[in-house]
Amino acid sequence: MAHFRCLIRGEGFLGILEGRAGPIGFYVNRPVEAVDAEQARRAVLDAFHAELAERGWADRGGRVIVDEMDEIDASELPVIGQGFVVFPDEQAGAEPGAADLQPPFLLIWHGGFSVHSEALAEPSMMTRTAMNRFRNAICYDGSGSTCTIIDVIPLRDVTLRDRMLPWRRIPVRLVLQPGPDLSLADVRDRLLSILQGESEIADFLKMPVDDAIAWVRRAVTPMALIEAANAILGAC
Repeated sequence: MAHFRCLIRGEGFLGILEGRAGPIGFYVNRPVEAVDAEQARRAVLDAFHAELAERGWADRGGRVIVDEMDEIDASELPVIGQGFVVFPDEQAGAEPGAADLQPPFLLIWHGGFSVHSEALAEPSMMTRTAMNRFRNAICYDGSGSTCTIIDVIPLRDVTLRDRMLPWRRIPVRLVLQPGPDLSLADVRDRLLSILQGESEIADFLKMPVDDAIAWVRRAVTPMALIEAANAILGAC
């Protein structure tokens, strides 16, 4: 196992600093042990979301990302400062770029969900059925950030053959809009509603639906919820 120092940046937190009503950002170091950098990023975000919940900051409207990561020697762990450096987050009121979402992310639409590993901002191949399904879908990543797909635009003319063959894939670009502001509980409730209702996922699930529901309810971080959703989809 390797050791990493992760510099976490928090943005847009409200009411976490006494005497300041406006949004607050912060930087803080956290050490983590993992087999590689990707596992380290996921592990430190999971642990830090749990820490935010313990501090009572989980529902303060902010988001966190890993800004920097360095592999270090185990002897350096005791000297890593873990105090918070806070600053007024003057950009919190501005709309963040939806492309800031980091894969993997959860995509939720009316009656279904999926997990994706490709960047949202990149062009992709999609069937006309998927284009209709993904409009107004909500994207949710491992940091708890969200965006909405407000349109799916073909990158070439849709031909008569495309219209006759709904499974034919065509290149598209997603039009993204930041938000809505959803808590972990909100996203969990949306997944539970899909699993407990009439949906293709519930119909084709090859495991007891109560087990799938239990996986979702056990997730206490955004990344854990995405991994639970991916595991459920693997059982369809």
